[in-house]
Amino acid sequence: MQFKDLTKAEIRECFNNVDKYLSAMEKKWVKYIDLGCKVVRLVSYSDKFLPHVEKQLTYVLRDNAEKFDATLILWNEKDVFALGKTLSPKFNAKTNMRLRIELLCSKRTTYDLQIMDSDFSKIKPVIDIQSQRGFFIGNDYEKNTYYYGVNNLEPEEFIKEGHLFVQFLNNILKTPTSNLAHGAVIGLNGDGILFCARGQRGKSTLSVLSMMKGFEYVSDDYLILHQDNNGQLLSSPIYSIITLSPEMYNRLYDYMADSRFVSNNARKDKYVFNIANFHNTFKMNYPIKIAIFPEIVTDAKPSIRACTAEEKGRAMVQLIQSTLMQTADLSENWTVKKMMDMIKDLPYYKLNLCHNIDANTEYLRDFMNNLDSHAIPVIDAEKIAVDITFDLANILNTETGIIYSMNKFATNLYENLLGGVSANAIKEELKNYENYNENILSEFQLFIDALAAKGIFREGNLSGKNPVINTDFAQENEYKLSLIEHAEEEYLQLIKENKENKNELCIK
Repeated sequence: MQFKDLTKAEIRECFNNVDKYLSAMEKKWVKYIDLGCKVVRLVSYSDKFLPHVEKQLTYVLRDNAEKFDATLILWNEKDVFALGKTLSPKFNAKTNMRLRIELLCSKRTTYDLQIMDSDFSKIKPVIDIQSQRGFFIGNDYEKNTYYYGVNNLEPEEFIKEGHLFVQFLNNILKTPTSNLAHGAVIGLNGDGILFCARGQRGKSTLSVLSMMKGFEYVSDDYLILHQDNNGQLLSSPIYSIITLSPEMYNRLYDYMADSRFVSNNARKDKYVFNIANFHNTFKMNYPIKIAIFPEIVTDAKPSIRACTAEEKGRAMVQLIQSTLMQTADLSENWTVKKMMDMIKDLPYYKLNLCHNIDANTEYLRDFMNNLDSHAIPVIDAEKIAVDITFDLANILNTETGIIYSMNKFATNLYENLLGGVSANAIKEELKNYENYNENILSEFQLFIDALAAKGIFREGNLSGKNPVINTDFAQENEYKLSLIEHAEEEYLQLIKENKENKNELCIK
């Protein structure tokens, strides 16, 4: 159940009550996470947290620090539901009719609570009490103090949550000059490569194998992008773990050396390893020189060339949209704009990967050793950057920073339009689907009207082709078209507030 009507004073009282609750516990240990541009103090009231922290954050973990920017408080919470009730009388079913009705309707003995504060986020709760899953999450952004109470800290269960503290670190790193990113960075000779790609496009395998073969390394998954005082884009690592599929583990086995097994992720589809034995390759505040957009192809050998404007746009969409989807920040237009500004002035290369992973690594090594001879000019991405991957369209307006997403059925029709199929031809084909959705023609008209209004697509040269509609996608999406527009309201508000120059976004 969400609470959106708490005052600032009431939210502050909730955090005060958490502090009061924790004051009765014994502090077990204090550590620090050095993130290059930020230092986070970890205060734990549970010894059970320490093995997880030491295994995942080995490289960045410190015993001492001269100063710190934020605090993350950890403890083993035996009864998350009971803790929620201690924060405020509003969260007690005995005194709150809404909660009592919720329990009766759900036929459960516990309930989840989300306390919202629009100054923190429009979609993420400032306090999240997940009684069923056994988590208490608090984000006291005013005091830069964060809270993480966990019921089950057994290794095989806890590792299912993925990379440790990633959402907290995302909140802490969200500044005008820094951001957490879901991507990969490796390099040679002090020249960093930012791989812009979604999962299953070869970036993790290439990054990990390159590290094992002596490349400089920042991350193959989550990392920090930050700018120095001169505007230079730097990257820093967070985690000392990698996750490999069983197939990739077998292919990389001979290079693993003394990497330590951490977990099978409780699902056996991913193996997690600590790679502290490769820390000599890790780099902090590592300068990024180029961006590479990798793609697995059927060619016998790898190849590389300059990206087209369209490919650069795809690369930017994949990095930014993937990052914001992982961190649930798609509604934050200023974060989109900031990330665009960070990466838009890099030279972009398209790297075609063959199935010989060793050949890919050695080809990249030769390219980086002769990088100056391959220098290319910086080009602008197209205004409307379109990426269609795994049958889903994600679109970025590079002027406004608004991201649009489609479901598979809408993506299928959109690809027909891009291929020159007329809207009228698609309408004729859609008549066959009226038995499943009687409003499908009017919904399609709304869809193409929205594409035109947002500048995403305008019908131009027609190919005369017949439409090809994927019935499986239509059925999967229940014959409904979905076009989601992220953060337009926030963008318009920022434009309204920035009256001196309405073509620029300000960053709050």
